[in-house]
Amino acid sequence: MEKKKIQRTLSKEKTRLIGIGGIGHSVGCTHFAIMMANYLAGYRRRNTVLLEWNRSGDFERLEKVCTGINREEKRFRVLDVQYWKMAGIQELTEVLGNNVDEILIDFGAVDQELPPELLRCERQFLVGSFSEWQEMCFREFVRGNENGKRSWNYLAAFGSEETRREFRRRPGISVGRIPFSADAFSVTKESCSFFQKLIDM
Repeated sequence: MEKKKIQRTLSKEKTRLIGIGGIGHSVGCTHFAIMMANYLAGYRRRNTVLLEWNRSGDFERLEKVCTGINREEKRFRVLDVQYWKMAGIQELTEVLGNNVDEILIDFGAVDQELPPELLRCERQFLVGSFSEWQEMCFREFVRGNENGKRSWNYLAAFGSEETRREFRRRPGISVGRIPFSADAFSVTKESCSFFQKLIDM
């Protein structure tokens, strides 16, 4: 009995790796990653790091806008979250050596051949879009991964509720609706409720 209690405590203290990928470009993957990081750090008070595991340059622009400068150093801080620009295995290894509770990895746009690092994450969130010009990409991705993990969390911020319901009927995939957030750094009551259910499920 005491051993089980200790194991549960240790597993709660373990650094958690969360992978976030976009099914297509401009679907809100990075916006969602920043929202989640700010929820974990600002609301849950977890020591949170967000790694940019792609070459989009979004974090460099983010650093410039939020801090007013671009430094050569890969890491910078905005509010309670530490960000790493254009990260890879070396940066992940370094972060894992620190006292971090949550490591979020923004993989950017992914294709059918998912990055092996995404598959190794404890939780995987795949963000798509039901907008008319992006829905087919979402559908093809799901069709190509029918034998993949059903435990993947599919999410969408854009598109109609009707299309989302249809998606649940035909491919049989449940897609969560990301709440609207004009400011990814702001933790609202709605986003708190959403992330609490999403992360603790």
